[in-house]
Amino acid sequence: MICEFCGYTNEPGAHFCARCGAGFEEGQKEKPYQQNQPYQQNQPYQQNQTYQPASDYPIVDGYESAKRSGAGTFKPTASSRKILFIAIPAVVLVIALILLATTLGGSGGSAQKNHIEFFYDKGEMVVSVSNNEKFTIDGKMTSVQTSLDGSKAAALIDFNSRNGGTLWFVTTSGAARIADDVFAYQLADSGNGVAYITEYDDKINEASLYLYDTSGKKATLITDKAYYDGSGIMSGVAISPNGKSVGYITDYDERNYEFTGYLKVDGKTQEKIGDEMFAVAISDGGKYLYYQKVDVKTGEASLHVRSKRNEYRLVPDASNITIMLNKDYSEILLSVFDGDRRTFISRNGSERERIIGAAIGSLVLPMGTQTRINETGTQNTIVYGITSFAGFVAITEEGLVYYNKQLESNTIAASSNYAYSAEISSDGKTLYYINNSNRLSSIDPTAAGAERHEIDRNIKSFASSSDGKSLYYVNGDDELYHVRGNRKPTMIADEVYSASLTMSYSGNRMFFLIDFRSNRGGELYYSNNGGKGTKISGADEVMNLWNTPANIFYITRDDEIFRSNGNEKFALFHEGLDR
Repeated sequence: MICEFCGYTNEPGAHFCARCGAGFEEGQKEKPYQQNQPYQQNQPYQQNQTYQPASDYPIVDGYESAKRSGAGTFKPTASSRKILFIAIPAVVLVIALILLATTLGGSGGSAQKNHIEFFYDKGEMVVSVSNNEKFTIDGKMTSVQTSLDGSKAAALIDFNSRNGGTLWFVTTSGAARIADDVFAYQLADSGNGVAYITEYDDKINEASLYLYDTSGKKATLITDKAYYDGSGIMSGVAISPNGKSVGYITDYDERNYEFTGYLKVDGKTQEKIGDEMFAVAISDGGKYLYYQKVDVKTGEASLHVRSKRNEYRLVPDASNITIMLNKDYSEILLSVFDGDRRTFISRNGSERERIIGAAIGSLVLPMGTQTRINETGTQNTIVYGITSFAGFVAITEEGLVYYNKQLESNTIAASSNYAYSAEISSDGKTLYYINNSNRLSSIDPTAAGAERHEIDRNIKSFASSSDGKSLYYVNGDDELYHVRGNRKPTMIADEVYSASLTMSYSGNRMFFLIDFRSNRGGELYYSNNGGKGTKISGADEVMNLWNTPANIFYITRDDEIFRSNGNEKFALFHEGLDR
């Protein structure tokens, strides 16, 4: 069941969205799995999405921005020569679940204990940092972007189309105002830099572009002639992971549909990328530059990579692709979603290598893998906090596929035998998935010729610990079972709401709702390491619960939000949330 408000993929038959709490209309049908749909695990948290607050459901960090999918070729006319955002169809956007970094193949990241969560309530932004006291920022929250590790954020407050809004930098220790009259911004993956647009002239689509150093608390003017179209997104602007380099567009001529792309690396003199060319992604120090080159006659844009030694064209038409980058941007995965679907990789600025004759819809990542989406108007790039793409499981048109370190493929479950859910352990050696007969199985995807192990049948939902050793699942009779390793499943509780399974990031506790009703919620229980379900005292009429790397949250029918540090000891965090 896909929520029409925030886009989250809920379990079949859900009455409320597991992320935003929006109710599903009676009789609404579950949308079938589509390859281009975002893969979602059972956890409701996502990171670094720009979103607009609404009044009919609680605002929590992670609402998806509007998805833009490309279709066909655009030919500019005299009346429609707006650059980039309209002229070039955007990529197929694959939203990946944000999890805390563990490992993927030989890659990985560091565990993040300090994490920021946002709520909007009655004219103020409420900020949660781990289990510290909350703090607030006055004003209507317009959008939020968080760093790759979730410990830093930029937020735009009190925005209006005429004057812009106030841009804030938020850390685990508080918030600081960056600038007023800001129309658009982009936070670096590290959170150490923010590019933003101000002084916008809507008559000529020009504005001032600044780069803010969050450590030195200093803003540097990059150019006062940056292209900006008033869309709220900085089309053609890209910022490096460390926040010290930026790509941008100037000299925009709407009549002739001409413009020039520039690059400024580490505060040095600006460098011209080229005419009708603009940056999509820049690595630290400008070591790798990914850029598009627009053919003004056809409206098509090719995607290129440039390093200090070489320059290659990766895709001739970038209008319908998914771009995925590793954390230092040295590797790029490109899935093409046109008639001849295929996936390529380029490593260290090299020529592309074909991986498979199918498009990768999304990666199946261990719980904790840091991920964020950089939205640049034409190209939404997905950044993973991993050192390399070698050794991973992906959802493709051919089904679940494992790619070894040599990027050789091995189909685990064909599309005709794969359903809608898959999870993998941190070491990449235990994969759980449900097939189209609702049978839950496990397999070691790294072992050639390995056979799947069927765990149970008639399964509604499941969730596993990051080490892959602990598995919880709900069957068709709404009974919750636990499996440890190869042991026999043990029943934990019945009358369990299948869409409510929420695992702590430690993997020790599973939280779930019992006797759930869409108009009054349910009772919150937990299981510790597969033990019998135990009720959380006072946690009645719970409408929704979700996890973050640092906390477990739940919201009640009375709009009270409670928080724990991942255990069963919840405390009131905020009451009377205006939704």
